[in-house]
Amino acid sequence: MQGYVADLIEADVNQSRAAFMAGVASFLAAYTEAFEAEVGEDRYPGLPEGAARTAPRDAA
Repeated sequence: MQGYVADLIEADVNQSRAAFMAGVASFLAAYTEAFEAEVGEDRYPGLPEGAARTAPRDAA
């Protein structure tokens, strides 16, 4: 019985962690867009103009 309850708790914790991390990723993406719009930080310094637009967001 204890193993079953422990498995249920672990599954719940893992599900909560996954939901939290998805929320964090969403928040960071929105915050990054707002920061770049306000500050104008160059995501890929040194690249020719236009090359950064075609690069994927997770190019690093």
